[in-house]
Amino acid sequence: MNDSAEITDGHSGDGVLGIDVGGTKILGVRVVDGEIVDRVRIPSQSDGPSVVERIESVVGRLLENADNAPSGVGVGIAGFVGLDGIATTAPNTPGLIGADIGGLLSSRFGLPAFINNDANCAAVAAARGRSADSALLAVTLGTGIGGGFLINGDLFRGKHGYAAEPGHMVVDPNGPECPCGGRGCWERFSSGSGLGWLARRAAVAGNAQSLVADAGSIDAIVGETVSRLLVDGDPDAKAVFDEFVFYLALGVSNLIMLLDPDEVVISGGLVALGHRLTDPLEDVMKVSFPAAVAHRSTRVSIAELGEDAGAWGAAQLVIMGQRRGRGPVSGKGVS
Repeated sequence: MNDSAEITDGHSGDGVLGIDVGGTKILGVRVVDGEIVDRVRIPSQSDGPSVVERIESVVGRLLENADNAPSGVGVGIAGFVGLDGIATTAPNTPGLIGADIGGLLSSRFGLPAFINNDANCAAVAAARGRSADSALLAVTLGTGIGGGFLINGDLFRGKHGYAAEPGHMVVDPNGPECPCGGRGCWERFSSGSGLGWLARRAAVAGNAQSLVADAGSIDAIVGETVSRLLVDGDPDAKAVFDEFVFYLALGVSNLIMLLDPDEVVISGGLVALGHRLTDPLEDVMKVSFPAAVAHRSTRVSIAELGEDAGAWGAAQLVIMGQRRGRGPVSGKGVS
């Protein structure tokens, strides 16, 4: 099944809210006429309130800062989100599984709620200002890896709403266990958490002493440790990052071979690296996966909205849904 993307910077009256729920953070924004005018960010998991309560908290704080009531709220969830807006699988945020987020937000705040997969929201944002007559693949590098695919302006969701979930493609059957229950999933190697795992593995092998020194211990090494030292030119960080980029290139190349998009747009926290990410990615694809590059003009780019992409795209769900005359049905947020 497809959802017409209708991506513009359309007028949103008193604004719309967009909530991006990831494995480590919840980012909420208020968007007016296509521009973000307010932003709230909190951790998605820690001791205390549940992730559902945290989503409600972010919406409440955005409403407190708004002079007028927004016309609705869109929420992007990291997981397999069905066409009814309910997550059936959410490996990095299990508290969302089965939760009727749309119904809860509509009941508490009196707003129409539209729920979708977070990477689909990032894909909507990636299509901002681009021609609808194209095929665009969005890959979101966060705690896990998400994806979204737009064909001629339509957001492709598949039979059950679960299409474009590349993070759980298996790239190494003997690789590390994944929260989804599988082993060797792509996101175990090429997400933000995957970058941290590769670094800890290198440290255990005695090959990342500078990372251990910076983090304080092997267990304290995370993806941000690698990114920070990479910018400083640290050779240990570069070695880990090179391995990360290889796996990223492997997955992106497979997706290009399968879908043949005009463009692959990468979003998520790691896009802050900019050309330090895209330049080696394209180099590895040319050398190690030439079939994905030969005779193609597929572009690889960074999402223009950076880490805000998912939240901005979630806000657009409201505008898209209202244009199609869709809203909450039987208390469940419509995707």
